[in-house]
Amino acid sequence: MILLGNIEIRTFDDPVLRKRAKPVPRVNNSVKKTLDDMLDSMRAASGVGLAAPQVGVSKRLVVLDVGEGPYFLVNPEIVSESDEKEVQWEGCLSWPGFVGEVERPVRVLVKALDRDGRNTWIEGEGLLARALCHEIDHLDGIMFVDKAISITEIEEEENTEEGNEKELSLTCVFMGSPEFSLPSLDALIRAGISVPLVVTQPDRPYGRTGILMPTPVRKRATELGLKVITPAAMSCPDVVSAIKEVQPDVIAVVAFGQKLPKEVLEIPKYACLNVHPSLLPKYRGGNPIQRQLMAGETEVVVSIMYMDEGMDSGDICLQRVVPVGPDETLGTLEKRLSVVGADALLESIHAIYEGSAPRIAQDEKVKTVAFHLKPGEDVIDWTRPATEIHNLVRALSPAPGAVTTFGDERIKIWQTELADSNEREDSDSAPGTIVGIEESKLLVRCGEGLLAVTEVQPEGKRRMSAKAFLAGRQKGPFRFGDLDK
Repeated sequence: MILLGNIEIRTFDDPVLRKRAKPVPRVNNSVKKTLDDMLDSMRAASGVGLAAPQVGVSKRLVVLDVGEGPYFLVNPEIVSESDEKEVQWEGCLSWPGFVGEVERPVRVLVKALDRDGRNTWIEGEGLLARALCHEIDHLDGIMFVDKAISITEIEEEENTEEGNEKELSLTCVFMGSPEFSLPSLDALIRAGISVPLVVTQPDRPYGRTGILMPTPVRKRATELGLKVITPAAMSCPDVVSAIKEVQPDVIAVVAFGQKLPKEVLEIPKYACLNVHPSLLPKYRGGNPIQRQLMAGETEVVVSIMYMDEGMDSGDICLQRVVPVGPDETLGTLEKRLSVVGADALLESIHAIYEGSAPRIAQDEKVKTVAFHLKPGEDVIDWTRPATEIHNLVRALSPAPGAVTTFGDERIKIWQTELADSNEREDSDSAPGTIVGIEESKLLVRCGEGLLAVTEVQPEGKRRMSAKAFLAGRQKGPFRFGDLDK
């Protein structure tokens, strides 16, 4: 938390930022005071916008001031937006020290109530449009990092000799492949650490065309002018020689996708470090984030590990706890953990260089393995509790998606919410039965409790709201999961 003005601004690791804020039934004195306190805190932080969840209040309230005087918005809603988009840098008071490139509409029209409870319309363009989109996203549990094309840590200017000493004269070989790896590579470069060699997976066929596509790490390394190799096997003598040639102090491994042989592990002067998003020794293996969401974990630990010949079995150097929101998806959590992992990696390298880094052995008695999905694990079993199904859906978003059937249609369920089981109990209905419609949500009977389905995608069609999917179909009863999978 950051104390600014009269109230505390919550930072990215606070679960309240991942909750969908509730509408405000009426504008009373309490709401007005909250808006006034928010404005004071926003100005104290030199911000241009602030949403109520950022101060721990899960209500649909926003304050803005981009130089045109303050806007007080209650229950704001984007009514329309321009087809024209632009990519610009954004920051956030809840993500101090970070900025990201985000695509937003150039113009938006927003409907809301003002501070006096009167209807108001705001036509925003440029910075105002961007600020409106940014803050309204907060009300839905979405942060700018979820939409960012790239994320960059801002370096504070240091004019003192002490500040200049923070740069490390180290050489690092970086190994990584997916987008999760990018913040760590960027962090090494910003820290002044020399990266003479980047190792990533070979190009893979993509889509129906089968065109070979480079990994995100290869793309980024090429943009930075770094030397890249793409070995099919790390044991290849040419690969080992290439790494030895640069005489690295450290090898940093972040979601690389290949096991390192002993002869590579022994090359660096200090250590081979791995960024692993779990509380090791739990969830070892290649699919830890997805498995933790499926298990309903409420927090995830980013571990920095000294690599050995085993699978994620090396000593622990550092661990950081990251809370997980109840509706957080694989896509949003991966982005958050990638940023936390980058920061933790740098901290670990500093500690190793200074000789202060610990080595904590893992307890083999409590180890678990996070296996990749098996065939059929993406299929929803509606006889399971609603909580388990909800966790499956968010663990499979944005890919590959949770699968079910509706009549003779095969569909993917992209978004769900836990519903109040006391509403529309209808316990006689079979699991998978749609027992009610609330707003745009379909209430579905599960083996235990109700699940609110909000977004689906029929095979071969675009994503749509669950209500739109059901509209126009023959009269019920309607049920998911009738066909054999």
